[in-house]
Amino acid sequence: MELTKTVTPEFLTGGGEMGELIRSRDWSKTPLGPVEAWPQSLKTCVRIMLTSRQPMFVWWGGDLINLYNDAYRSILGGKHPAVLGSPASEVWTEIWDQVGPRAEVCMQQNVGTYDESLLLLMERNGYPEETYYTFSYSPVPGDEGGTSGIICANTDDTQRILGERQLRTLKDLGRYLAEAKDDADVYNRAVEILKENPADFPFACFYELSIQTGTLNMTAKTDELLSTDILPQELILESTIADDWQFPYVITHNRAARIEELQAKYGQLPSGCWTISPDQALVIPVMQNGQDCPFALLIVGINPHRQLDEKYTSFFQLVADQIAGSIVNVHTVEEARKRAEALLEIDRAKTAFFSNISHEFRTPLTLMLGPLEELLSQQDGVLTKQQEANVTATHRNAMRLLRLVNTLLDFSRIEADKVRAQYFPVNLSDVTTDIASTFRAAVEHAGLEFNVTCKDLSMAAYVDRDMWEKVILNLLSNAFKYTLQGSISVILEESDQHAILLVRDTGVGIPVSELPNMFERFHRVKQSKGRSFEGTGIGLSLVRELVQLHNGDISVESEEGKGSTFAVKIPLGRAHLPEEQVVENAGAGTNQTPGLSAAYVNEAMYFNRQQDSNGIDIDRIEEGEERARVLIVDDNADMRDYLQRLLEKQYYIETAANGKLALEKIATHQPELIISDVMMPEMDGIELLHHVKHNPATESLPVILVSARAGEEATIEGYDIGADDYLTKPFSAKELQARVRAQIRVSRLHRHALDILQHSAEELEKKVEARTSELLRKNSELEQFAYIASHDLQEPLRKIRTFSELLQKSLQKGNPVNNYFDKIQSSAERMTQLIKDVLDYSRLSNTEEKFVPIDLNTILQQVKGDFDLLIEQKQATIKSNTLPVVKGIPLQLQQLFTNLIGNSLKFCENQPLISIFASPLPAPEIPFYPGLQEDISYVKLEFSDNGIGFEQQFAERIFAIFQRLNERKVYAGTGIGLALCKKIVENHHGIIRANGKLNEGATFTVILPA
Repeated sequence: MELTKTVTPEFLTGGGEMGELIRSRDWSKTPLGPVEAWPQSLKTCVRIMLTSRQPMFVWWGGDLINLYNDAYRSILGGKHPAVLGSPASEVWTEIWDQVGPRAEVCMQQNVGTYDESLLLLMERNGYPEETYYTFSYSPVPGDEGGTSGIICANTDDTQRILGERQLRTLKDLGRYLAEAKDDADVYNRAVEILKENPADFPFACFYELSIQTGTLNMTAKTDELLSTDILPQELILESTIADDWQFPYVITHNRAARIEELQAKYGQLPSGCWTISPDQALVIPVMQNGQDCPFALLIVGINPHRQLDEKYTSFFQLVADQIAGSIVNVHTVEEARKRAEALLEIDRAKTAFFSNISHEFRTPLTLMLGPLEELLSQQDGVLTKQQEANVTATHRNAMRLLRLVNTLLDFSRIEADKVRAQYFPVNLSDVTTDIASTFRAAVEHAGLEFNVTCKDLSMAAYVDRDMWEKVILNLLSNAFKYTLQGSISVILEESDQHAILLVRDTGVGIPVSELPNMFERFHRVKQSKGRSFEGTGIGLSLVRELVQLHNGDISVESEEGKGSTFAVKIPLGRAHLPEEQVVENAGAGTNQTPGLSAAYVNEAMYFNRQQDSNGIDIDRIEEGEERARVLIVDDNADMRDYLQRLLEKQYYIETAANGKLALEKIATHQPELIISDVMMPEMDGIELLHHVKHNPATESLPVILVSARAGEEATIEGYDIGADDYLTKPFSAKELQARVRAQIRVSRLHRHALDILQHSAEELEKKVEARTSELLRKNSELEQFAYIASHDLQEPLRKIRTFSELLQKSLQKGNPVNNYFDKIQSSAERMTQLIKDVLDYSRLSNTEEKFVPIDLNTILQQVKGDFDLLIEQKQATIKSNTLPVVKGIPLQLQQLFTNLIGNSLKFCENQPLISIFASPLPAPEIPFYPGLQEDISYVKLEFSDNGIGFEQQFAERIFAIFQRLNERKVYAGTGIGLALCKKIVENHHGIIRANGKLNEGATFTVILPA
């Protein structure tokens, strides 16, 4: 019989799934007829279509029979494959009103069509779906003339159109909401943007939440036709309507909720640009991350032609998040505005306070300075030398306080805009030279070079002489304070009809990070080296204000460690000044504040004393004297003198001007007590305290901190940072002396106790060494005994077993005496095993064996070989993954595997299944195993079986020596095996854990260093 061979036409070869479907179809029963009879033009179109990767279809004949390729299947969706060979009008019934006329033009008029991103509502997945396609209908001529069909290529633009539309909404929200002024403005602006996208937002509204009253108030909506019966203007959170829309759930869980079957519940709702009403809505909380309660709820009607999938839901969440972010920004701006207003009010109050307090200070200062000056002017020897020193120091500091008060008063008056400068024409070169020269004696006395270079100017400068003097004196005082060696220069020159005053020094300089803040009020450079840390921090700020009153400017250039240059620039002439404040009487311009220069110079001379150490020569103190050494550290020379006068009768006193000098003196001659100010240049008292307390040689040295900061909080802070005692200025002499006595007494008692403890510790250490030596000797004897005992015990046991076997063999079978011999041999065998286990356990105490790399796979194979017969007898299965190489003692690790695997074989009744799996121990798990080190890598070995298991409450108990959980007559053993395992693992610096469940198996986890 000859078989008929079916030949596939060449034009139908390939084509993937659709090629196969077309080939398998019996086309003879369709209007197209058998494949062999198809016209050549149709065959050509089908060939082109099947070999294309572009979604394509061919409609052929008067019924426009549908043929398509693999790429077109995604367009058909659920219609595939039923629509293959169907008329086009049946394939696309729902959009035939759109595509039918185009097909008719193509077939009747032989004219192609082209549409770009055409909206088509296709029902291909069970609902009318919003889609966008670019496609062209091209007429195909028949073999006998005329148009016989259509070929079409398609491009799916749906995701691009939807993405662009959503991105536009998000961008518009970001741009438009940035200008919102309050919460209501945010909601109204958001609604205006959502109205511009009616496709994704058929309707939308916002409900602002008041959690205190439990109410929701609608603040904005996209469509006024949204019925208030469905979504009222205001509603209570516990109302039925709120429950229907799941508002309580959304607020409680901070999670969006989907509301379904809207048409059945509420009928027709606003539909945006669609002809049908939304049947779903989304209620989204408008809230910031980490917030407990949302600001508002956003209710959105869902596009009826899109599925609410994860991607679509994420878009709505992004909209809500952007609105929430705008509300947060509005709140932030409002809080910043309120904060700025509060700061401005505080600033005004502070300025008023400075003004008032400065006036109040001047009266008592005047009453103090008058009597002090009278006492100092007496020449009749009424005062002793020490009394005169005290009065002089008091007068000097009262004058300093007066100058500080005057500076505060000047600053507060400028801030309150109550200063009216009087500008006189002066020869600025001569005036500047005169003022600067008053500093020469102080500068040269400090060993510094002083240069004054003031060039003549081309015209007169109009300045307030008093203000100009304060500018120069403040800048010179600042330069002197922070210049310890080198020079200070004052330069006046002219540039572009401006007078330029330069005050240059070779001092400590200013860090780059501090330069922008140098003219801010109350700003001081921390830890700057200088003659003193004292001051108000407003000198440079006052200078800037005074310069600006002259319509000028001030700047600074500095390099840390090399010095600084302050540049003051003021215009020449009078055109820039208010006419009513200009006085042409040049003579009046020479007036100046009496004693102003003297006050600054005296303070400079005072600063020059700061580096002196007024303590006695410490080298002259003879060893063995009982008077304690006290180190006083303060940058204020008068304070150092005062403290020294208070304490020098009872103690040897040494002084230092800052923490750095104090450390040098401590290293040379360690005192018994340190009294230190907190705020000092170069190294303050806090840093000095840290150095002292973190140095083993000085950590027990008592430190008393002295600070101007008063109050309980400051005292507690002083103790918190490690001070032994804390004093606030001003303090009484008796209080200081009492605290010094107490600290020295405690310090000496502490040293005495340490000496006793040191002696006791040495004695104890000797006893411990002797005891350790004795224990080592006894341990060695015990090990020798274990070896000897094991040999001596095993020998009679072997004889018992041998002779009992011989006697048993001599007896007839069935003799009752055989039972006794069985028991003798069983007991002897158990005793042998017990002796062996005890011997192994005693040997584990010897840790002198060397650790070598060990392949655990080799260990496992050796142990499996040892248990060969038992594995075969019990039909056991042992499986494992690839085990690692670890460092260890070979015999001990083999014993570990033997005991664990042997236990599993022994305690499994039928067909034991034993699993041994190794894996690296993850670093985050290391803290869960006490005893492991976090800087070491570990491997985890898990020995699991399907045996009788145990109750988890006994997980620790099973590792105790001679511990058994089962009856001996059922499961033989000595109760030492798992104790051996634990000892072996601990010898290898690891841990072992057990997990089990009764009658469901056990797992032993061994963790060893990798």
